[in-house]
Amino acid sequence: MFVKQAYRARRRQQAGWKSYGALAVQLVAVLAVLGTGGFFLLRTHAVTIVDDGARRLVRSHSFTVAGVLQQAGVTLGPHDTVRPGRDSLVRGDVVVGRGRQVRLTVDGRQSRRWVTARTVPALLTDLGYRRDAVRVSGVDGVIDRDGATVTIRTRKHVTLVSHGRKTTYTTYAATVRELLAEHEVKLGHDDETEPALAHTLAGVTDVDLFTVSRKVKTETVTVDAPTKTQQRDDWMLDQQAVVDEGHDGKRTEKVEYVYRDGKQYQRKVLSSSWVTKASPRVIAKGTTPYPPDPTGLNWSGLAQCESGGNPHSVSANGEYMGLYQFSQSTWERMGGIGRPSDATAREQTYRAIKLYQASGKGQWPVCGANL
Repeated sequence: MFVKQAYRARRRQQAGWKSYGALAVQLVAVLAVLGTGGFFLLRTHAVTIVDDGARRLVRSHSFTVAGVLQQAGVTLGPHDTVRPGRDSLVRGDVVVGRGRQVRLTVDGRQSRRWVTARTVPALLTDLGYRRDAVRVSGVDGVIDRDGATVTIRTRKHVTLVSHGRKTTYTTYAATVRELLAEHEVKLGHDDETEPALAHTLAGVTDVDLFTVSRKVKTETVTVDAPTKTQQRDDWMLDQQAVVDEGHDGKRTEKVEYVYRDGKQYQRKVLSSSWVTKASPRVIAKGTTPYPPDPTGLNWSGLAQCESGGNPHSVSANGEYMGLYQFSQSTWERMGGIGRPSDATAREQTYRAIKLYQASGKGQWPVCGANL
């Protein structure tokens, strides 16, 4: 009996080894069939993509946002967004925002903006508005991918100022005109506001109301003579003189005066005609550069002796003028114009050099020795 039991145990052991061997062979065969696919399944991870509010679970072997989107077949348009950024590692949900164009009017100011907000409340948050501080019209809550037209009116505190009286209102009006209509403020035919009626109230704290009156008058006014410059090649560079004084003109003007709250605000010329036309005042100016001094003499020493170095000096008897005490006739003979004492120091020295070249230093009998 003992021999039989030993025989049966040996048979069971042999059968067990055969079954383990078969299982190993089957496992190797399965891995061979799956190949790299089996390895892929072992390495993938689950990621939730929220695409324009729609959630879906995908499996990916990529650990970057760009890789996950590519493997999931998600493409981004030029106005779409993704959080976290495309180059970021995936550490949670990947949120895709789809761009839609909103035609926006805020307190009368129109613009177009690309947004990813899918609802008006989300849009207000993105734009920085508190929901309890605005009124919205133009769309029923949801902003679809085709975009929407949205009108927003913000809450404002505006003070109306009229003849010194101030009244402050809380309003959602978009323009000055709407504010006045809202509070039944009537304006006269010529009355004005500042800002103007069509101006947006965005950023405005005060609106001034003015009672306007107008008066038309006919007036004769003086028109100043214009100034005209002539270039003279035969004059030295800093020579200039008035060659024609000209004269002022006179015009008859039909003028409208505008008064705000009794104070003159504006003067408008409605029409005009000449009584006497103005004639220009003509100033001639020289253009020829001064040549270098060929004498090498001490002209500053001569000027110091003659006039104390003062180009505007005039002698006690009024006959001699300037740095070198020219007489008027001598000055003009040397090509000077006007009075010597009115000319520049440079021109006076130039004329003195010419006088020396013509007559020598004897023209300055006392001070000529300083040359």
